[in-house]
Amino acid sequence: MNARIKRFSTLALVALFAASGLSAQESQDEFDMDFLFGEEMVEEISSGQEGSAQNTDPLASLLKREGTRIGGSFSGSLDSVFTWSDLWTGGTSVIDPEKKDLALSLASTLYFDARPTEDFRAYGSVKTGLPLSFSAEAADAGAAAVKVPNIRVFELFSDFNLDDRIFFRFGKSTVKWGVGYFWSPADVINLESINILDAEAQREGPVNFRAHLPVLGTQNNFYFYTILDNNDIAYETTALAAKAEFLLGGYELGLGAYYRYDTAERAMLTLTGPIGDLDIFGEAMLSRGSAKTFVTQVWPSQTLSTSDDHRGDYYFSASAGFRYSNSNDNFNALGQYFYNGEGYADSTRESLISQSRTAIAALGGADTGPGALAAAALKGLILNSGRHYAALSLSKGELFTEDLSVSLVVVANLSDWSGLARPSISYSLSDYLSLVLSPIFFFGPDDGEYSYIAGGNLVSLSLGLSLSGSF
Repeated sequence: MNARIKRFSTLALVALFAASGLSAQESQDEFDMDFLFGEEMVEEISSGQEGSAQNTDPLASLLKREGTRIGGSFSGSLDSVFTWSDLWTGGTSVIDPEKKDLALSLASTLYFDARPTEDFRAYGSVKTGLPLSFSAEAADAGAAAVKVPNIRVFELFSDFNLDDRIFFRFGKSTVKWGVGYFWSPADVINLESINILDAEAQREGPVNFRAHLPVLGTQNNFYFYTILDNNDIAYETTALAAKAEFLLGGYELGLGAYYRYDTAERAMLTLTGPIGDLDIFGEAMLSRGSAKTFVTQVWPSQTLSTSDDHRGDYYFSASAGFRYSNSNDNFNALGQYFYNGEGYADSTRESLISQSRTAIAALGGADTGPGALAAAALKGLILNSGRHYAALSLSKGELFTEDLSVSLVVVANLSDWSGLARPSISYSLSDYLSLVLSPIFFFGPDDGEYSYIAGGNLVSLSLGLSLSGSF
């Protein structure tokens, strides 16, 4: 064990002792056709995220409760989906779509919340959804495959405190550092990135030990973390992190740092607050090194660069946006810009895509075995490869009637001018059941991120029933 590993081991031990004194559909790709705000999460119970410094009440989640609360959420939808690939040029008739499909979605979360005393809480949640089971190889060779239920532990943690001064959390929980909506470069701890078509879904967090120190007499907070890799528990894979929140007038400032021996070190900054009728938010992240594997050449042979090749390089990412809400008119608007410091420069990106096209042709085209694999690899190369992104979300409730609502989401890669637009009309048939009409339009050049991954400038129309509720 070299000197650097020894130093890290000592730091991890000190932090540990000082601090103590699937849904099924989430495995789909970024361009899942599920409704944007489909799954209702029980945020007031699953409080894995840090609270705002403006509303911090460390005792609120530690109140004594008789018995154990059990609850959860359920969501499901059945949609008819029609797809046109050549609608704008007249190659496809509006009344004769190229594809007609039925789409079924089921997902559920079940949680327990036990607070036997005022200073101890245990919480856990599991998720399931379609497919309800997976096939797994049997232990005995030659035996038939066995069905494994599609159930996964999403959160499992306990809260406790020391003299109502230091508040601890230990277990698997969501840790939300960033303040962004569609993108969050400062959120460096969670295991899942934001799905832009389901941006409000809670994301899976790691196993961590957190110590929360509120500053008495102020609304400032300090957080310290030891973050474990439950797939490979070792000193070398254990991360240390710290975050501070400060209330400056009407603005909240967050500062954080993250260290793990075998990956990039990161520092982050967040800022939220009002400007007139708008709530603005911004965040920035500076990384020494990158955990990303960069492609440097595709043809005639593929060349990759690993994280070790970029250990001395610095990467800066940032995002800024606004929120506007008018409860009288039931209108909401949100816009965000994202600079992706780990994206490719335009010239590099264009060269790699051109090489990928050459490789696909040389391997017999995208419909053959090797060529199809190369075409799939090109999707992975293009995904999140731009430097500049922007998104806009608009929604209006109680349009003409209290049961009718409309929304629009537009996301664009400004580096290649590809993107998607998703308007939606929803009519509430009851408190839990809605009729939803939602087309989605992909646009951009053939080699643009969104258009290529979608398979062209597709138009898709979904009409169906959506059911959701919590208990």
